[in-house]
Amino acid sequence: MSTVLVVEDSRSQRECISHQLAWSGLNVIQASDGVEALEKIQKNSPDLVLLDVVMPRIDGYNVCRLLKANPETRNIPVVFLTVKVQQLALYGGIKLAEAYIGKPWQARELIGTVKRVLVDAKNWADAASADAWTEYGVLNLNLIKLYECRADAWTKYGLQITRFYEDALAAFEQALQINPNRSDATKYRATLEKDWAVLLQKLEQTKPCHVCRYYYGKDGINCAVYPFGPPEELCRDWDFK
Repeated sequence: MSTVLVVEDSRSQRECISHQLAWSGLNVIQASDGVEALEKIQKNSPDLVLLDVVMPRIDGYNVCRLLKANPETRNIPVVFLTVKVQQLALYGGIKLAEAYIGKPWQARELIGTVKRVLVDAKNWADAASADAWTEYGVLNLNLIKLYECRADAWTKYGLQITRFYEDALAAFEQALQINPNRSDATKYRATLEKDWAVLLQKLEQTKPCHVCRYYYGKDGINCAVYPFGPPEELCRDWDFK
């Protein structure tokens, strides 16, 4: 049974789509935004991602770009589901994905498109190359710059930025394992490690979370790595008694 990840910030639409796909015999998992989608993709390796475009935190375009740039996930097909059909074509979004469905959708079109793309995807396969891993690392670097220029970068997007750093470093490491002479990957890795070390030093001078080694936000409560509250296994720096 094929697994489809439905990524939609509207709960009612997400539940409706999931019910229709499950009724057609597919296994369905859900995500409510781009950050959760990337987590579910890494954890579950779905056979297809049905992806809304306009979403909070990370939008559908950037989720798709990360998915297709990562050699480990680039063969997972993406179907965009959006009312922005004209804008999608204008910005070349369809070039990133295998198909798109406009809203409001028809159940028959939805199911037919998903199953057709799943069948086509079985014929895809390619080996990861040093070039591919380097390109994926550079994409993560660009996203770091995009998020870090925001005024609320570390209070609101700290978790995402941290993961972009980690994914970029891992990508350059993979590139160098395949081709140790890849000079640009070596350069990017060295620059990234230096930038990360400088950033950690700056944060150490502000207000560190001594247990998880990440940092509170401006209001003294929101930890950058846990911006939406304490983790399930409570970090002691969240004990305000």
